[in-house]
Amino acid sequence: MADEPASGAGDDLVRGEDDHDLLTFAESGLRIREEISLGEAALRENPGTEQRAALQARLRVLTDALARNTRQAAASPGEQGFLGYVPPRPDQADVGHNG
Repeated sequence: MADEPASGAGDDLVRGEDDHDLLTFAESGLRIREEISLGEAALRENPGTEQRAALQARLRVLTDALARNTRQAAASPGEQGFLGYVPPRPDQADVGHNG
């Protein structure tokens, strides 16, 4: 137990494709756009009927995901986070509470 490394002690400073951290809307939008570009390129290679249908279905899903991502990013959820927190003033701390 004392010999066990601290959490994250062996992590590489640069993470590869196996990085599973949370993405911002901008990062996820970029990744979705990259996947859309790859799918469009694959369609330009004239795949067989079955593969074409699968690629078109994937592109529809990705396009819908990009639209959702764009709407959510425009709403700016969590834009200020804890930095925008304003604590209640002492004279307003009990407003709305029946004590």
